[in-house]
Amino acid sequence: MKYEYIDDDEKLHGFLEHIKTLGSIAVDFEGEFNLHIYGEHLCLIQIFDGSVYYIIDPRSRKLSRNALLEFFASDVEKVWFDAQSDNALVFKSYGVTINSIYDVRALAKALGFMGNLIALEQEYLGVKPEIGDKKRLQQTNWLKRPLSDEQLSYALSDVTYLHELKKVLWEKVVENGVEKDALYQLKAASAKPKQTAPWTKLCSPRDLSREQKAALKEYFIARDCIARRFNVPAFHVLDKHKIIALAKACPKTLSEVYAIIEPVPPRFASCLKETMKTAFDRLHGE
Repeated sequence: MKYEYIDDDEKLHGFLEHIKTLGSIAVDFEGEFNLHIYGEHLCLIQIFDGSVYYIIDPRSRKLSRNALLEFFASDVEKVWFDAQSDNALVFKSYGVTINSIYDVRALAKALGFMGNLIALEQEYLGVKPEIGDKKRLQQTNWLKRPLSDEQLSYALSDVTYLHELKKVLWEKVVENGVEKDALYQLKAASAKPKQTAPWTKLCSPRDLSREQKAALKEYFIARDCIARRFNVPAFHVLDKHKIIALAKACPKTLSEVYAIIEPVPPRFASCLKETMKTAFDRLHGE
């Protein structure tokens, strides 16, 4: 699959001038979400303008933050599928939201369709899914460079049919008389992301007492400190189920804390026990 690779400010500024002449572009991201290293990172921006594919490499040292911010703020309509998580990643990483999002998943939801992009393409466009290990490619390391042809082809395939989906789905929206719901869903899809504390995503806070919620926060932060220090995914340090177990048990002694988290990988053992002790002391006012 042929594409133009944008990895410096000059190329991106040229691209930004080009898209000013367009009505819309199809966009998607690939990111790192605590799978290979610590934290969440924007790794790739793939674009289709209707005739030409583009790859923007936000990991390139020659591509500045300011140039990327110009792209996020550009007025050109950006046709997406399920933009909320990507918008949240940009907000968390860059402190801005993406301008002019048109999320085709919003139209699908108004039509009562809750499937993924592949299912949507198959249902409304008759696109036959390509046989391949999609899950493996979803979990591939998008941080590494150079990316393989297989990775890039996979990434670009997600923007190939977005313009067509927009057209066909809107026709179906009108046909079914659900324009009002579709417009509501479109507005919601491009809204400023809500920031929630990461430890609240481990389990439902409604299932925890006040004391347990405090424990969940403190022990989550204790694990997170070690993951950040070693630049590894947090689950490498301690499984999330052990954090939940600590929260629900609310141990009364440090020995109980250590008993719940064992066994700990030797690489992190001493540091983790230190941060767990700090968390325990805070919870018990010591």
